[in-house]
Amino acid sequence: MYIMSWMVKFQRYFFLSVAFLLGSVAPLYGNVFNFLLLIFVLLLWWKNGKQVWTNLMSERLYIGVNVAFLLYFSLHTIIVLLKGNPIAKPSYGTFEALALNFVLVPIFVVTWKDWLTPALVKRFLFYFCVGSLLLNLYILLMITGTRLFTAPGEALGMLYDNRFGENRVVLGSKYWLEVQAMLLAISALITYFLTIIEKRWNRKVCTICMFWIFVLFLSFTVTKSAIFGFLLGFLVMNIYLFKKFSFWRRIWVFGGTLLVVLTFVLLSDLKKYEERIEEMEVEMRNVRDGQFVGGTLAPRLAFIKESFKHSDEFSLWGLGVMTKHRIKAWYEASDLNIAQFNNVNNAFLQYWITGGIVGLAVVLFVFFASIYRMIKRKRFSFLILAIICVFLVVSNSCVTLSWANSRALMLIFFAMFYFYGDIFFQLENDISRDKSSSI
Repeated sequence: MYIMSWMVKFQRYFFLSVAFLLGSVAPLYGNVFNFLLLIFVLLLWWKNGKQVWTNLMSERLYIGVNVAFLLYFSLHTIIVLLKGNPIAKPSYGTFEALALNFVLVPIFVVTWKDWLTPALVKRFLFYFCVGSLLLNLYILLMITGTRLFTAPGEALGMLYDNRFGENRVVLGSKYWLEVQAMLLAISALITYFLTIIEKRWNRKVCTICMFWIFVLFLSFTVTKSAIFGFLLGFLVMNIYLFKKFSFWRRIWVFGGTLLVVLTFVLLSDLKKYEERIEEMEVEMRNVRDGQFVGGTLAPRLAFIKESFKHSDEFSLWGLGVMTKHRIKAWYEASDLNIAQFNNVNNAFLQYWITGGIVGLAVVLFVFFASIYRMIKRKRFSFLILAIICVFLVVSNSCVTLSWANSRALMLIFFAMFYFYGDIFFQLENDISRDKSSSI
């Protein structure tokens, strides 16, 4: 009995540690984080394998889909290698993604089933945001140095000029700007959500301050997909709140939304956004003229166009372990000015090319399974819908589920939304009864 009590406490502390790591260093050291989860799952299985198995069986559909994809990819690889004369050099990194994320992550998340509560979910979200805030404050100080305090105007201008540092090395690891912006967007939505549900004013002030900081940091990135995803998620949350709240609370929501928009406009370097819009307009004109020249919209359209020229190679069964080098060969032989790129910058298309119809179906399942379950149970969570909006938009402009520094994070949230959607619903609709929550 004592051992079981100790294990539950250990699980909860590890759970909150994972939340902090997800927001901070996990996106920098994705592979190390994956093996940390693996060790934890093996420890739980050794201590209480029967209960772990029971939990797995309770969510066997979701986990089974991911296991089936791993088996399909393995069979595909065996067939390709046995046939001989491969069309490109094999690359086996997808096995790591499938085994250590698509399969391991939902297994890890389902082990929380016996003890997870709304209070713990609330703390998980807060710890995640704290981790994200600390990492981005570190990046801020790394870029600006003492100029942030001696010449703040110059420092802010530099942040917009450098797009919050763009793709850069942070703490010894590459941190992609798209991933950083995506984390800032979901952190902003989560802190907005925590502000709404929080009853204590000191905590409300804390989360609303964090929200403004995340919005400001997001504006530094000048990253269209993450900003649009945030605005879409923010709109979804507020539409839900308007339908749910009383008249006076609707006034507060409307006023807060207006304040967010005005603050974003006043604090942002609008010239940078004007430059990005002009850049897109020029690239759109170039694309209409058949010239895929540019660094933002044009190459992404070129990736899609060039990929579908070769749809006969991947549309049904996928390219499997040949994907990476085959895509590179396509782009090098292309006349669309994309020889320097090696992925399609679209998570859905990437997995379609990799796993064929099965790969595309699995990715769509992962993204939308929680929404289907909410519809089926008629228990909707506006936070889940808002975060999925961010994931969906960003995944259409970069390969979020192929990068180690974003894959685990997204799959943990997707699994949480599917397994524990009712807890999110309870947290949003019955928070007044949750007197035991603490941060």
